[in-house]
Amino acid sequence: MASPKLNTGLIKYGTILSVIGALTVILSGYGYQWGWWHFSFGFTIIPWGTGAAVIGGILAGIGLIKLPTKTKNFIVAGSLSVLLLVAALFNIGYWYSEVQKGYPPIHDITTDLENPPAFDAIAPLRADAPNPVEYAGLETAEAQRNFYSDIETHYTSLSYDEAYTRALETARQMPWKLVGENMEEGRIEAYHKLAWFGFIDDVVIRVDTADGGSKVDVRSKSRIGRGDLGVNAKRIKAYLQEFEN
Repeated sequence: MASPKLNTGLIKYGTILSVIGALTVILSGYGYQWGWWHFSFGFTIIPWGTGAAVIGGILAGIGLIKLPTKTKNFIVAGSLSVLLLVAALFNIGYWYSEVQKGYPPIHDITTDLENPPAFDAIAPLRADAPNPVEYAGLETAEAQRNFYSDIETHYTSLSYDEAYTRALETARQMPWKLVGENMEEGRIEAYHKLAWFGFIDDVVIRVDTADGGSKVDVRSKSRIGRGDLGVNAKRIKAYLQEFEN
């Protein structure tokens, strides 16, 4: 039977390892935002931090279970470590499930593949972005058509003025920063800065007349990175759902 000293050591050092692992995962993104390292390095240390949190949680959990004299401090430390273990396992499960969905390696999604809405006010903000402001092309369109068959132009019975007003109000309800709006051209532009790594994705909304009312097209494009794990498509779907609501 393990000694109490060994069990308390497992809790102590397991908790320390879990905390270090959790901080590593958190700092992987914010470190990139703060200019400490390249985003590729941030991605690299995520699995290491997650692994450390898992191992630390297991060690602390073993020590907590086998500890004969359960003092308050060790119960708190062990509980914290186990909590981090659960969070790490949840993180692993979530990302694994996302990867298993097989998202295509594209980052430019639009409801109109034949005539994607063009960026105007956003264009200067993307001047130094690795991904150009122009639409990604036929290969991207084909990949989207095969994987996101449900993303298409949204038709509404609203008049042009009503549709544009609703489109603008909906954009204001989203967690975006509006950059430009032009009712005459039917265009609304904004960007969305993601919290963790601080990646910025740009959005352009185009409203036009259609038989029986109006139509709304949306395009969402990442400034950096090849794939997006479905983020741009989810953003478009969320916007159109909010537009209907």
